[in-house]
Amino acid sequence: MTLRAILVVALACALLGCDPNPKARSAVAPPHPTTGAGTGLAQAPTTSVAPSDVADDATAVPADLSDPATYRLPGAFSAATTERWLRQRFGDANVRVADVPGGEGETSRGIVLFPDDPTRRAYLYFQDAENLRGLSLFRVIDEDSRWRLEDGIGIGTPLSKLVAMNGKPLDFSGFDWDYGGAIGDWNGGRLQPTDVDARRPVIRLRHGEAAPGTYPMGDAMFSSDDPRYPRLGEIAFVGEIGMSFPGEDDL
Repeated sequence: MTLRAILVVALACALLGCDPNPKARSAVAPPHPTTGAGTGLAQAPTTSVAPSDVADDATAVPADLSDPATYRLPGAFSAATTERWLRQRFGDANVRVADVPGGEGETSRGIVLFPDDPTRRAYLYFQDAENLRGLSLFRVIDEDSRWRLEDGIGIGTPLSKLVAMNGKPLDFSGFDWDYGGAIGDWNGGRLQPTDVDARRPVIRLRHGEAAPGTYPMGDAMFSSDDPRYPRLGEIAFVGEIGMSFPGEDDL
């Protein structure tokens, strides 16, 4: 079963792209087994391409690793991204084929980008894990990461700022379970993906060391303006970012 299929089963389509409400579509990544961080939503229209329809890897341009723009998503990444392209762009020493963390403690074969540098480390998941074809998810979970989405959202961005950027409350799954903190609906705000979006930014929330009872818990959806949790905007923050990519679910 592919990573995408596993996640669809795990969340029963309630938080995923198959949700009957197109406004609530989201790409949900598996949480890191030790941090409990996870995912959210997306933007940027593109067309779905099969991994075999890739541009020549020779087109990869070596990245300026000192330029902050290098660490903006989606940047030059796409469903057609290959191991060879990554090595040409970021250098052999910064690309490692390894097991990447999945949901409920599982792992799958993927690529770790900048594996020895937590400020730049990222996990890449593929639809065909054996052959590393069809990039499906680019995932960032380290708390001091330099990676950002195009709108500047990064790990540590407070929920209050997300809401302000969105212009409306957002809905997310309760904390303290495997898929907690996943954003399920932007409620038509400025961060809401359009129906033609294919790539989808991933955003998932955490709560840090807040006391139990000050934040929502469990397998249910909650609003950022829930009056039962008046300090939620300062308690919750972005604990994971990334980008999901379109492509064939099964190769």
